Amino acid sequence: MRLCMPCTDRVGLLLDVSRVLAESGINIASVEMERGAVYLKCQTVYDEQKQELMHALQQVDGIYKVIEVSYMPSKERAEQLDAILASVQDGVLAVNELGILKQCNTAAASILGLDDNGLEQPLPSELADSLLITRTLQEGRSFRNREVFLDSIGGYCVVSTRPLRNDTGGVVGVVVMLRDSRDVREMIQKLTASLPVTFRDISCVSPAMEKVLEQARRYAGSSSTVLIRGETGTGKELFARALHSDSPRAKQTFIPVNCAAIPEALLESELFGYEEGAFTGAAKGGKPGLFELANGGTLFLDEIGEISVHLQAKLLRALQEKRVRRLGGSRELPVDVRIITATNRDLEDMVARQLFREDLYYRLNVIPLFLPPLRERAEDIPLLAEQFLKRFAAKLQSPVYRFSAEAREKLQAYSWPGNVRELENIIERAVNLVDGPEIKTEHLHIGKKSADNKPVKVQFETYQTLEERVAEVEREILRETMKRFRSSRRAGAALGLSHTAVIKKMKKHGLWPDSPGKGSEFPGEKL
Repeated sequence: MRLCMPCTDRVGLLLDVSRVLAESGINIASVEMERGAVYLKCQTVYDEQKQELMHALQQVDGIYKVIEVSYMPSKERAEQLDAILASVQDGVLAVNELGILKQCNTAAASILGLDDNGLEQPLPSELADSLLITRTLQEGRSFRNREVFLDSIGGYCVVSTRPLRNDTGGVVGVVVMLRDSRDVREMIQKLTASLPVTFRDISCVSPAMEKVLEQARRYAGSSSTVLIRGETGTGKELFARALHSDSPRAKQTFIPVNCAAIPEALLESELFGYEEGAFTGAAKGGKPGLFELANGGTLFLDEIGEISVHLQAKLLRALQEKRVRRLGGSRELPVDVRIITATNRDLEDMVARQLFREDLYYRLNVIPLFLPPLRERAEDIPLLAEQFLKRFAAKLQSPVYRFSAEAREKLQAYSWPGNVRELENIIERAVNLVDGPEIKTEHLHIGKKSADNKPVKVQFETYQTLEERVAEVEREILRETMKRFRSSRRAGAALGLSHTAVIKKMKKHGLWPDSPGKGSEFPGEKL
């Protein structure tokens, strides 16, 4: 039986209540005072005796009311706390100053491999050290979002601690919040992931590309390494994303890495991570590598032919052993990652010249996928051009919606050394230039040279020496550049020269005002 008695605060109130219970022969199990009320937990009594007791207690001076309740305040708080801790996805545990485990929710027990018998028992010293509990008790300070290694999960988790203090400020316990790094990675992936690319997003009508798509769909269900080959701009990353989206790992992380874009000194730490203090400037707490972040998912290594021989050896070991070790670390972490690589380099030639490890080449080239250049699938050019036109017209709010017949012929006739990427850029530029509803040939700036750039023509048969021939070419280059920029400073910037060097060379060739013995073609040029 549990009773709540709102009351006044007076000396002797509890004594009078105890006398009433003693006269009734009822034993008191516990008493709590809270929020202007006395709470009693007593032995169970019959209903008739209960009513008599409640009436007698209400006659005590200072007692306003006697109500039967289901819980004592402490029990109610404990039930609420358990419900809260059970609903929290993060692991939460609490220990006292002796390291005795006082609270542990389901998430923490799962991460740490603890059972119900662990409560009211001291935590193992190794675990207390790993969770920064020992340091928090000793130093009396909090730690926030520190990554620590736990043997119980064979990996890392993110830990935060907070000391519990008594009225005098002394540390009497620690609350620990922890989360498995895999859960953190999953949350980051959900927040930062771009829209998935599927094979349906890869448009084509050419037989060559249809064949490649058929092969890629078959390869997607495998966990084997794929090596995508093709020229720059053929869509290697697009295929890598589609392979991931159509695989059993589709719900896991896809991480693309351009190996050529990251300096060699940083690429190793990016791929494999590092421990705190591994090198000067290493972040506090260390940093997980991309292999760890992609665990369970797919890691796409673009431009794989650009990595150094040293890094090739470490990558080979990671692929063979399916384990990685952070820089400065002593533990090897198991990883389950599907590797997709891509390159436009001739890896076979690099192997022959000992620029690429042969054993790594065979490890990567398990499933080769060759993407044809755009010039070998000309049937796809109109389809892709129309798609890019619609996309950029909507993006730029342009009224253009078609190509002229001559513009289509011009697109079909070009060899597209930059492949699909070059086509996309040229269509975007055309949409920016056009004013009406139709893209015409003058809007398509195809090729590296503009229409008004004429090649330098030199009649070599009239000269005797190489120096004279080079001088004539230099004179033509200076003349054409000054015609365009009308400023020695701007011409120098275009040619990679200082403006004084441009002036000196123009005087040499008689192109500068008041050049000895010759007039100038540019009387109004600016310094």
